Amino acid sequence: MRRVLVLFLCAVACRSEDPRVVKAARDRTAVDEVAQEVRNAPRVVVTGRWDHPQLLQRLVNAGLAPRPDDSLPTHPDYRVKPVGYRLGKAHLLAWIYSDSMARRAMSGSIDTVAAIPGGQATAWAEPPMFVMHNNLIAVVIGGSDRQRERIRLAIEAGLRAPSR
Repeated sequence: MRRVLVLFLCAVACRSEDPRVVKAARDRTAVDEVAQEVRNAPRVVVTGRWDHPQLLQRLVNAGLAPRPDDSLPTHPDYRVKPVGYRLGKAHLLAWIYSDSMARRAMSGSIDTVAAIPGGQATAWAEPPMFVMHNNLIAVVIGGSDRQRERIRLAIEAGLRAPSR
């Protein structure tokens, strides 16, 4: 009797899926969808300014497997609506301005260590990494030091220059 009960419990346990496996498969599907979207997107017009397709393409090409994430953590108001991506355990918030002068007007008042406008209370649950390049402000929250560095390097590598 006991042996039959053990066999029955093993059969039931083997049949139900581990929630971690299900979540990993769902995350992998989301990453594959983003990568396919980047591959199928029309060639990005090189303007020398960041836009959402170029940022997404840069992250995918750097092997960072971005997943769109609209559960944005609390953040300061940088006068432009941010876009959020989940990159493993890191969260990337990116604000894209019309040009570098508009970004510079905003970033001039930001404490780059705390990633908040001067005089405001911190909005981040974890220490942020602040990255600026041309018309883009990005804040990386969470993740390992190595992952944060890979994200920073992918952005700071810059964009292709427009052809003349």
